[in-house]
Amino acid sequence: MKGTPVSERRTQILSLLQSEESIRIADLSRLLGVSRETVRKDLYDLAAEGLLTTVRGGAVLTASNAETAYDLRLGARREEKRRIARLAARLVSPGDTVFLDYGTTTFALASELLRFEELTVVTNSLPIAQLLAGKPSIQVMLPGGLVRGTENSLYGPLAARNLRQLHFDIGFFGCVGADPVVGFTNPNPFESETSAQAMERCGVVVMVVDHSKFGVVAAHVTAPADGPDLLVTDDLAPQPTLRDFESRQVTVHLAAAAEAGPSPQEP
Repeated sequence: MKGTPVSERRTQILSLLQSEESIRIADLSRLLGVSRETVRKDLYDLAAEGLLTTVRGGAVLTASNAETAYDLRLGARREEKRRIARLAARLVSPGDTVFLDYGTTTFALASELLRFEELTVVTNSLPIAQLLAGKPSIQVMLPGGLVRGTENSLYGPLAARNLRQLHFDIGFFGCVGADPVVGFTNPNPFESETSAQAMERCGVVVMVVDHSKFGVVAAHVTAPADGPDLLVTDDLAPQPTLRDFESRQVTVHLAAAAEAGPSPQEP
């Protein structure tokens, strides 16, 4: 992570806060590979912009600025997420039952699925459900559960019980961190558990991960490194790390700029 541009590092800080709601300077220093002094300056500057609130030893994301941070996440690495989404959409066939996990890359994929006919999409993301609900040929299902306001995602016993009754032809999942030893990780234990339960019900599990997530390790493992069937990422992802995933029998699909092309349902 050393040498990460300031703007990208601060976007990562906001992304972590969006998932965790609070985070410590020590944890940020470890995750981002920079000094605590650098993290403190980032937090002070972000606080000055009204994007977070500094507290003793760290920072919190309050309700008043959560929407702004989510908008920043949607805008961060937009082109890479678009390319990943278009490539991932080629794995979907008309008539499939698809699970879309919460997150901004899966939201980009949902936008691509609007071009399909006759899909059933199950998601624990309220923004994704709202996006797809306006397409009559796509049946949208929510598993229910508690709503986590900062992420607009669903989790908990009700979600778990309903997921156990379903089967998905293919499922797409994001993460905060992707490491070929630790696996795919997220900061929030409840969302990680829901994602892991959904993976168990998928015929094919696909991770959609932009290059900024490699080398990051969050607290909770959603899937082991050899758990998913496929990994779709952009061409800025570190090649040695991708080879490590391939050695664990994970098929890697690389979304290069020149290969973005049209989505499968485009004329």
